[in-house]
Amino acid sequence: MKAKSLVLFVVFAAGILFAQKSDYSKYDGYIEFGDLSSFESGEMVTEVMIEAHLLKMVSKMTSEQEPELSSLLSGLKLVKVNAFEIDEKNMKTLQKKADVIDKELMSKNWDRIVKTRSKKESASVYIKTSSGDKITGLVVISLNGKKAAFVNIVGDINLETIGKLGSKFDIPALDNVTDKSK
Repeated sequence: MKAKSLVLFVVFAAGILFAQKSDYSKYDGYIEFGDLSSFESGEMVTEVMIEAHLLKMVSKMTSEQEPELSSLLSGLKLVKVNAFEIDEKNMKTLQKKADVIDKELMSKNWDRIVKTRSKKESASVYIKTSSGDKITGLVVISLNGKKAAFVNIVGDINLETIGKLGSKFDIPALDNVTDKSK
């Protein structure tokens, strides 16, 4: 637990010190969710933006103790998460936003591998593949009536280990992602 806390501290401290504004829109696996700040007024708000240089640093730091995680991190360019509380007032607006993002992803040839929807919940998982069937992008949009999560991971992605990334860094909506194609 102490090692996990130390790694997270180093990642975020380095991010503050060496913040780089890269143009991730040039990557196939990147998606712009738009401005979500108006929804981030509740008590629980999580924003994560871990860029390539920080992911490589953590990959090197974990290579001996957790080689599988290290391998996963070394291929990533960006991990972006916006998670926040929602209420009945903004649930419809967020569902419309999720629908717009769904249409955009589908028009850009993303593959929706999971879609679930009920009266108060919805979740979708998308992957972007490149030539050679490599996964270059992952998007998770989850609205569960109380919380919303918008997640975008860019880079070389292995779905078998992506759930471990969610568990390791406590990223909402990622800990249940697995390779559904098997």
